[in-house]
Amino acid sequence: MTTETPVSNGAGEHHQTAPSKQTSEVLSGTDGVGAETIVAAVDLLSHFWSRPVTDEVASWAEVRDLEAATDRRISSDPLREPVRVPGLEEVPRLLDEYERLFVGPGQVPCPPYESFWREDVPVDIRRTLMGPCTAELKEIYSDLGLQMSSQSVELPDHIAIELEAMAYALSFEETAPVARRIFEEHLARWLPRLCRAVAHEVEEGFYRDLAVLTLDWLAAIKGCFAVADTG
Repeated sequence: MTTETPVSNGAGEHHQTAPSKQTSEVLSGTDGVGAETIVAAVDLLSHFWSRPVTDEVASWAEVRDLEAATDRRISSDPLREPVRVPGLEEVPRLLDEYERLFVGPGQVPCPPYESFWREDVPVDIRRTLMGPCTAELKEIYSDLGLQMSSQSVELPDHIAIELEAMAYALSFEETAPVARRIFEEHLARWLPRLCRAVAHEVEEGFYRDLAVLTLDWLAAIKGCFAVADTG
């Protein structure tokens, strides 16, 4: 993955920890949606939005059942099919699509960075990279004891990195409120725009389905925080 932590293996792989009691209080869902389901959802999304290199896609095969079970628990759209998790034979095509959508060369239709999509910033820095949120996230990661992996070439406000940090923060009692900050002050303010852009740009396939699924799951995550406020 993308971060190095005291509980990582040094290559940046995230080892998910069971949600703490305080996490369960921060995330109080309805209809049987509990903290464990939300942590699983955020962790899965962090993987699916990562660059689809061979090792990453190989790990997706191990979570097909978890993705389907998580989707059944939190989806608000019973008619939407779960994302079809690609196999290793699809890595070249996935990489081509990832590069076209998120990297380039040429004009990039869907940059996967918070700085690009934030609209609550001065006009002269909209649609640019390395905005104020990038520095804010670096500080949050430092407070969590996280640092960017030496193998990562991504910016701190890449979608996969933000999601991974949120999943990590949800796993420990003392950092559960930080996860809420990452969601409310960062992900919720830009990720829906990225997902709509991806769904518009891609008519079918993995990334369109992932964008639709992410919008669906974000609504469930937001709902859990809201229920916690009124509980």
